[in-house]
Amino acid sequence: MSKLEIFRKQQALRASVGNRPLIHSAVSPEAVAQILSIEPDYVRLSSFNYFEAISLTAADHSNEALRLIDQLEQGFDAARLDHMLQKCQQDVIGAIAGPLGLGKVLAVHDKVGGNVTTVHNAGQDIYARKEDGYNRAEYTDAPNSEGKRFSGDGKKSVGSEFTKSKLIDKTDVIDGYTLERIKGSESSPDHIISTSAFHKDGGFMLPKKQKADFGTDKDNLISTRRDINISMSDDDKREWVDRKSNGRKITNEDHYKINKTQLEAAVQRGEKAAEKHGPSLSEKAEFYTKNAAATGVNEGLKMGTQQAFGLLMVEIFSSALEEIKDVYKNGQQSESVLEELSIRLKRLGTRIASKWKDMIEGFSGGFISGFISNALTMLINMFVTTGKRAVRMIREGVFSLLKAMKMMVFPPENLTFAQVAHEALKLLAVGGVVIGGVALEEMVEKLIMSVPLLVPIASMLTAVLVGAITALCMTFVCYLIDKMDLLGVIKAERNKAIISGLNTEFDAKVTRSYAIIEDIEKYLLEA
Repeated sequence: MSKLEIFRKQQALRASVGNRPLIHSAVSPEAVAQILSIEPDYVRLSSFNYFEAISLTAADHSNEALRLIDQLEQGFDAARLDHMLQKCQQDVIGAIAGPLGLGKVLAVHDKVGGNVTTVHNAGQDIYARKEDGYNRAEYTDAPNSEGKRFSGDGKKSVGSEFTKSKLIDKTDVIDGYTLERIKGSESSPDHIISTSAFHKDGGFMLPKKQKADFGTDKDNLISTRRDINISMSDDDKREWVDRKSNGRKITNEDHYKINKTQLEAAVQRGEKAAEKHGPSLSEKAEFYTKNAAATGVNEGLKMGTQQAFGLLMVEIFSSALEEIKDVYKNGQQSESVLEELSIRLKRLGTRIASKWKDMIEGFSGGFISGFISNALTMLINMFVTTGKRAVRMIREGVFSLLKAMKMMVFPPENLTFAQVAHEALKLLAVGGVVIGGVALEEMVEKLIMSVPLLVPIASMLTAVLVGAITALCMTFVCYLIDKMDLLGVIKAERNKAIISGLNTEFDAKVTRSYAIIEDIEKYLLEA
């Protein structure tokens, strides 16, 4: 009750008393005579203390007020602790239920290097898709845009025609790396920039005909001795020439009598041909965008499903525990075990069904974070290769970041900016703990693998243990942030709770006082 309402009630009471008539109707003479004829009880009258009823005692009740404030503070802290422990219980249940359910299945599909092949990863023979991998036949045996092949058509192949075009006196050719005259039958056309190197440098993005165009481009071909060609294989020519192969003490340059100047000129010619056939900037952008979008949708569905399924599992386990507690505390509601089980299951189903909005929200949040984390993983893999766990760390980090951003951009109603910032800080901290938990998995898994009996279940046991530890750490970190109270949010909430409690206590006392006043007024009016 506000002070204004109290004042108005006092005014109304005062008005009702003030309107009471000052002149009463005269009492009948018979009644007066009857009273006067009665002998007074002087002993009884003398025993009354006529001043006691209007005496007031004033005492210092500050200790009582302080005790009340302490009780309200303890109640506030106890409520927050209960909420924190309940959240911890749900997190631990989720950590245990996740690896036993869909989370374990989906985690298997994480790939080293992410879901989109990048030039950086291709350089390390890491391809996201099987079709992105290097297949020499696509460059040498497949037809180019003119229908020609580097090999496979006998004398009509581009390789054979190139060798014929270099013949001197129909039998010999000049070795392009040594400048020696050799027999044509002992030579073979070599790709200056190997098809493997071209593929790793972006060739995997091209369609088959464009790959074959590079494989048949004579600007990238050179005649050389067959043993030199075999020794070079797919190696970089500049690195190969200075290498000591097959345990020799001399370099390939000296062993094969390579003319380094001629080799450098040939390499520069091959690089120009590779640059001409390689994917353009727009083709690279199209490849990355197309594949990031396709794999992003798939990753979003995975992450969204995992989040929704996680919420479902947590709700099932939590509700089941609540029903078990209820049976233990209050006993069975039915004499039949089957009927009791039916009642409990129906109640559990109703409770789970009521959470459908939370599951949809979890799916949508997971989908968005999965899509964005997939794109971010692709960008990172353009510069450095990420492992499977790194992919998970990026995904979880993006998920926590998006939740914090959502909290800041679309804050819940009736929350101040400081409260929103405080909750966002906790979300970011929790995300950091989750990332740390993912990093801890490898260490724990190796430790468990050292026990032979646990090897078959090492992966699942690791996920359960690390998940439970992570959940406890998340709770502890949130508790520390609340304790530090950097933004003064908890202090403000505590003060608000104390004031609310004091107002409730005050309203109760005021209500009781008015009840007493109304009783007194009733007796006065009757008199």
